[in-house]
Amino acid sequence: MMFNCHINVEACSSITSVKYVLKYVYKGHDKQVVHVDPGETELVINEIKKFQDARYVSPPEAIWRIFSFALSQIHPYVMALQLHLPNKQMVRFRDDDIMTDIVDRERDKRTMLTAFFERNKVDRSARQYLYKDFPKNYTWNPSSRRWNPRRQGSMRGRLVSANPAEGERYYLRVILSHISGPTCFEDLYTVNGLLHPTFRKAALERGLIETDDNLSQCLAEASLFQFPGALRRLFATILIYCEPGDVRKLWDDHYDSFSEDYRRQCESVDQVRNMVLTDIMIFLQSMGKTLVDFDLPKINADANLQFGGFREVQEEYSVVVEEEHLRARDSLNSDQKYAYNEIMRHVDDDCPGVFFIDGPGGTGKTFLYKALLANVRSRGFIALATASSGVAANNMPGGRTAHSRFKIPLNLDNNSMCNIKKQSGAAQLLRNAKIIIWDEASMAKRQAVEALDRTMQDIIGVALPFGGKIMVMGGDFRQVLPVVRRGTRAQIVDSSLRMSPLWSTIKKIRLTLNMRALTDPWFSGFLLRVGDGNEEALDEKFIRIPDDMTIPYTDNVDPKDALIDAIFPSLQINGADSDYIISRAILSTKNENVDEINDKLINKFCGDEKVYYSFDEAEDDRNNFYPVEFLNSLTVSGLPPHYLRLKIGCPIILLRNIDPSNGLCNGTRLICRGFQQNVIDAEIAIGQHAGKRVFLPRIPLCPSEDNMFPFKLKRKQFPVRLSFSMTINKAQGQTIPNVGVYLPESVFSHGQLYVALSRGISRGTTKVLVKPVKKFNRVGVYTSNVVYKEVLRDE
Repeated sequence: MMFNCHINVEACSSITSVKYVLKYVYKGHDKQVVHVDPGETELVINEIKKFQDARYVSPPEAIWRIFSFALSQIHPYVMALQLHLPNKQMVRFRDDDIMTDIVDRERDKRTMLTAFFERNKVDRSARQYLYKDFPKNYTWNPSSRRWNPRRQGSMRGRLVSANPAEGERYYLRVILSHISGPTCFEDLYTVNGLLHPTFRKAALERGLIETDDNLSQCLAEASLFQFPGALRRLFATILIYCEPGDVRKLWDDHYDSFSEDYRRQCESVDQVRNMVLTDIMIFLQSMGKTLVDFDLPKINADANLQFGGFREVQEEYSVVVEEEHLRARDSLNSDQKYAYNEIMRHVDDDCPGVFFIDGPGGTGKTFLYKALLANVRSRGFIALATASSGVAANNMPGGRTAHSRFKIPLNLDNNSMCNIKKQSGAAQLLRNAKIIIWDEASMAKRQAVEALDRTMQDIIGVALPFGGKIMVMGGDFRQVLPVVRRGTRAQIVDSSLRMSPLWSTIKKIRLTLNMRALTDPWFSGFLLRVGDGNEEALDEKFIRIPDDMTIPYTDNVDPKDALIDAIFPSLQINGADSDYIISRAILSTKNENVDEINDKLINKFCGDEKVYYSFDEAEDDRNNFYPVEFLNSLTVSGLPPHYLRLKIGCPIILLRNIDPSNGLCNGTRLICRGFQQNVIDAEIAIGQHAGKRVFLPRIPLCPSEDNMFPFKLKRKQFPVRLSFSMTINKAQGQTIPNVGVYLPESVFSHGQLYVALSRGISRGTTKVLVKPVKKFNRVGVYTSNVVYKEVLRDE
């Protein structure tokens, strides 16, 4: 009121007041000059005098500048790295310079890039770094135009932009982003000892860019060492997953390879073509497509090929019943025997019934399913075997994932229906089925189970749960619950099958005897207490891991090495033994931890390394906002890495459902048997299809969440990851005799710790490495255990 204005009063009473005061180093006095002279027509404004009059340099700023202190900082500091083709660097000169002097000037011949080459020549330790990583370890001296070792500080490098329209300069940028230690441009032109004429050709040979005919090369490479039947399956996989542009040309170019076996058996050209097309048709149908979906020749009408009924029904009738599974009913324990007799009574009496086999991990649910499937099928009935995960589906004869078998929508709501038409083969299969088994149903959202219930009632026309069929679901609610993206605890619990109105109509049968840990009763009891949330806990959720199961966590050495040695002893000696590799794995919570362990193990694994680079693009990036190396750097859950390192004999895990009826499900573990530039030869290592050799091509993949990035990422890569180590969620449903658990941070969802520990068969073969996140005044190793008890409670 005194000054008739607003005054801002600030109290400077902390250490930040120093910053508050010193920021005025850069503030001079405020001065504004206003000149009003309407009579003057040609006013001359002296901008220099105006600046000098208004410019004020305070004593602190003057001293700061005299001593050449930095006026500002950027963190992290990014240095733009020069990029140019040989002898095509930018040269600066004056108008009066003589051209011959400019050409001979030695200083202009040295650039950031050529100095990078020179440093690699004289400094062997520099060859481990990429060009873009050089500023982290070396300082660029613009006066001498040399890279000198960096003593302190941190800096990042960024290659100046280039796009594919620039041709060779773009391909040079791609190579420099992936190849470390070149000493000259010739090193970048050279691949496997062969000097190529262009950077594009060199990038192609290194597998850094996609070839125009990579699908044709994929088939050509595979034909060198595999039989025609496998090639026909590979061709069907390419048709469905690889988006070929000219299908007829692929067919024409590789028909001789597809038909080699049939041409030896039959002289009729038309008959050979029909047999090849029939094989491909069967493969396509197993993946949900038909010949008419592609530009392929038609099967002749007079081919005398008999196809009676629906393909889905024929497939189920052709499932082989193994004698071992038929005899399994004689080896059931008391709990399993009760469940078997109760369910088979409904089969014998043709009586509807819905069951849930509730059993902790290791109680023999899969063994019970095999006995049921074998005995129902042996009577000439159809028994459908499905599971929520590909791993669990692979463990049952004729098993398929529930989503692929029942066509369950990816986006579910409370009124969803399965995508099955009443006149389709899938609908007829459901009508004909005597019994349907859905393992790991506890992992599925209740909306998925309810969608199948509504669909079956509609297809069969019976207003009973699941259309009056005998439905056997199984699982363990102590394990990981359905994943709800960005969901709260309440939403996750609500999505559980236990919260469905169907739950009250289901007869529950409990299995209690842990067959997996039969030789270690204490371990079985410990697992149940962990899964039920009844293990003694500190601070409500931290439980103690038994001392003989722990690997000590130390800061002076990398404790992961001790865990690796405990789970993979003598890896270099035993690495060629598939049984050794598949019988052990290290589990962790996040992909970044898994990748770290896999990198360590692939380094220790014997053999020559093969590196596959992904081809990444942002599909809707019309203005080239997102450089390729940025897309390459993204690590996305569910997608393979950009930099995929493999060796012959190493274990890998499949990341997509490619051919579920033939064992290629999301989660299937395989062993690498051979590499070509565009195809991987692998052997299925687990489940009913163990030992089968398969081809894996590169396929285009996108993140499951559309809104994960402000652009649509498309990554073309082999759909696999290393599986020395896996995420806990990915391991659900597997038995791993020698299991390690790596917890650099606490588990974060219901049942994760229980799932990790229950993959093992005893406390002696289960090892846990925990990084302490909280200290207690008690000895021992403690880690958190997340259990939503409301899901375990029967209302």
